Amino acid sequence: MGAVLLRPAVATDVPALAALYASAASTMGPVCYSAEQVAAWVRFGQDSPAFRAYVLEADTWVATDAAGSLLGFSGISATGEVHSLYVHPGKARLGIATRLLASGLERARARGVHRFAAWVTPLSRPVFERAGFRLVRTVREPFEGVEFERYRVELGS
Repeated sequence: MGAVLLRPAVATDVPALAALYASAASTMGPVCYSAEQVAAWVRFGQDSPAFRAYVLEADTWVATDAAGSLLGFSGISATGEVHSLYVHPGKARLGIATRLLASGLERARARGVHRFAAWVTPLSRPVFERAGFRLVRTVREPFEGVEFERYRVELGS
C-alpha cells in the first residue's frame, strides 16, 4: 500500500465517514456479532445528528491514500475519550488503525491530555492493547436497543 495521509475531519466528510462506518460494521461485524447486533451497529451511522456529533465533537482525523480515497478515521475528545477508530474493511490489517490511534494520542498529549479511555469491541480491542491500553471493565448493555458485550480500556496514569 502507498502513502497514508492524515488530515482533520471537516463537516463535509461526515456522509463519507458514515458510509465507511456502516461498511465496517456490516462487513467486519459478523465476525463477532449476531445479525441483530450488526444491524444495530449500522443504524448508529444512519442517525445523522448523532453521528455528526460523534465525528465533529472530537478531534477526528481522516486517513486517505495519495489519491484522496478514504481509508479510515479516528477521533479523541478533549478529555481523552477515544470516540472512534474505523478503517475501510478492504484496508484492514495494514496498520492504518494503529497509525490513526497513535497520531491521535500524540496530538492529545501535546494538548496536555495524559489519560485516555475507550469503549472497544472484540475487533478493535487488540489495536488498543498493542497501543498500551489495559482492560478495566467488561459490560453487557444495550446499544441502539440491542445488548452488546463491550470492553472499557484505559491508558495513562
